[in-house]
Amino acid sequence: MTDRTDRASFTEAQIAAFRLHRHHLDVRVPSSHLPNVVRDVCGVQAQVTAMARIALWSRLRDLTVDDVERALEQKRTIVKTWSMRGALHLLASNELLLYLRGLMPTRLPREQKWIQRSGLKEDETTAMILDALKGGPLTRAQLVGYLAKRLGTKTKDWMDGGWGHKTEGSNTAWQLVRPAVIRGLVCFGPSQGQQITFTRVDDWLREPPSMPTEDKAEDALVRHHLSAFGPADVADLWAWSGVYVRRLRVILDRLREELVEVDQGDRHAYLLKKDLRDLEKAATDRGAVRLLPSFDPFLQGHRRRDHLVDRSRYKQVYKDQGWLAPVVLLDGRVTGTWSYQRGRGKLGVDVKMFTPFSKETRAKAKEEANDLGRFLEAPDVTTRLH
Repeated sequence: MTDRTDRASFTEAQIAAFRLHRHHLDVRVPSSHLPNVVRDVCGVQAQVTAMARIALWSRLRDLTVDDVERALEQKRTIVKTWSMRGALHLLASNELLLYLRGLMPTRLPREQKWIQRSGLKEDETTAMILDALKGGPLTRAQLVGYLAKRLGTKTKDWMDGGWGHKTEGSNTAWQLVRPAVIRGLVCFGPSQGQQITFTRVDDWLREPPSMPTEDKAEDALVRHHLSAFGPADVADLWAWSGVYVRRLRVILDRLREELVEVDQGDRHAYLLKKDLRDLEKAATDRGAVRLLPSFDPFLQGHRRRDHLVDRSRYKQVYKDQGWLAPVVLLDGRVTGTWSYQRGRGKLGVDVKMFTPFSKETRAKAKEEANDLGRFLEAPDVTTRLH
């Protein structure tokens, strides 16, 4: 990399404006761009379905819930799977295998070790999963039934609670299917009521992508992150992806001719050279206000988050056990938190300001709340700011 004296330098406002634009949080884009937005923000965490939908609403103009469901279950231009940090995400379907291949060297060995310790062979259990799904999507309970016949008592504790719920028994359900997901062979299928389903990727996607090489996928993973979250350092890449730091250093070294160092105080932060011009031209102080949901991708791209939220407010946003509060974003900084309550045709939005909002910011926050009511089909909106 370049010497410190050769590092580019930008103001915090420029960097914030650049990232906002890359995340489509300065100006919403047409709802028809939904798959592109999912791609541009490097996936949308989908542990909580409602929050994933709101993350898309905050970036897409005139979006409806039906638009999201059509993209996921009919057009299949986006797909739900486990990816970064092992968390459930929505990814652009044409980049599914790019992400999974880039994460595979870190994630697959972990899952294989767990299965081996259980006295099973991963290649055999993965083959069983694929055989079970050859007739189409199956609910978790249906998949349990199939594997129980093949494996007997080893699957008796499949029905654990999942994210945010008390877990009883083992995680066998997730552990046996995870390698097939990590390999890009299986993804989440259409929900059946409140039940999730799994399905084969080659059956589900209209145009299943081809598996890229390991180096190509890893390089693309880092490029995508820097395009959306740059300037960023190796700790940021690790916190976002879960890929081992030593592996990330190798990838950054491979990409060294494509990167430029940016002065970030005591850190070596990197940006793609091709993005320098956009960062230099980034429009600052637009007064953009957005209501971002829990787990919004904008909040999860960096290890250090002082650029997002004051340290005195950190625990109000980044909570214990990986939970994030929904936040009010003003020009790239968190200026408050919010919550909502739904009733029949009604929506109550409660905003807690960290410092008093200006008249203009208050008006924009109420506009956002009103449009959220449209999105959630609750036109009677009441907004409280305090």
